[in-house]
Parts: sequence; C-alpha cells; structure tokens
Amino acid sequence: MGDNAGVYAEEVARLFSLSRSADGFFLERHPKLDPVATMTDGIFVVGCCQSPKDIPATVAQAAAAAARVLAMISAGTIEIEAAIASINEELCSGCRVCESLCPYRAISFDEEKKVCRVNEALCKGCGVCVAACPSGANTGKHFTTEEIMAEIEGILV
Repeated sequence: MGDNAGVYAEEVARLFSLSRSADGFFLERHPKLDPVATMTDGIFVVGCCQSPKDIPATVAQAAAAAARVLAMISAGTIEIEAAIASINEELCSGCRVCESLCPYRAISFDEEKKVCRVNEALCKGCGVCVAACPSGANTGKHFTTEEIMAEIEGILV
C-alpha cells in the first residue's frame, strides 16, 4: 500500500463521505466527545487513519468502535432523521445545486428523469439543500418555508 496510501484514502473518503484533515487523515465527529465516529453514521475511524497513534491507543479505539457497532447491531433497527429534505420532482429543474452542496451526499441525480432525489437514510435534515434550491422544489419535511421565515422574523423583532 505504502506510496498509494493517499490515493486509497481519497477513494475511501469519497465512497463513504468522510471528511479529511489538511494532513489527509480521516476526521472524527468530535475529538473528545465522539472520537471514533465520523459524520457518516455507522462509519468509524480507528488507529493511524485518524492520526499517528501507538498500539495501545489504537487497540482502545478499536474496542470502542466495536462496542458501538455491536450496540447498533443488537438494536435491530436504526433510527433515521424525521425532519429531512424532500424534492418535488414536478418543480425540480435538475440544476443539481442541492446535490453539490449536500454535506452528507444524500442527494443523487436521476439521469433518466433529469431530477434530483433525496436518500432518506443518508439525509440529516440540515437544510442546506432546501435553502439553496432556486426552483423551490426542495423543501424540509416538518418545516415549511413560511414557518422558517416566521421564526427568523421572530428572532429579528
């Protein structure tokens, strides 16, 4: 692997939507509060892919990640976010702005219909795509544009 490690890491980061540090290491969700989880649910980082580490630290991280995976498997189900984005295909212009901005890679483009679609299992409901949609086709479930604008006005008043 040696010389090609950076190439492989880049491909893994792309496939699993993982963030990387300036040095090329995979980033954890939070260095102190959640040091083995990534921003992609179900994907964990341990050992030297995260930063230079010694063997005891790597083993401790691996045990923590294994415990998290076991907890997910034993639960039998995984909860997904209820307040997620939704795209009205009738209004979607196929501009793909939402797809390019989604930090969770939850939006894909249907080449046949020329519209974007939300993968509900990946969407975290952050609203970036909703705010950026020029045609208004992308909306947030449980929050209409009018409700959000009313909240903003309430803060400003």
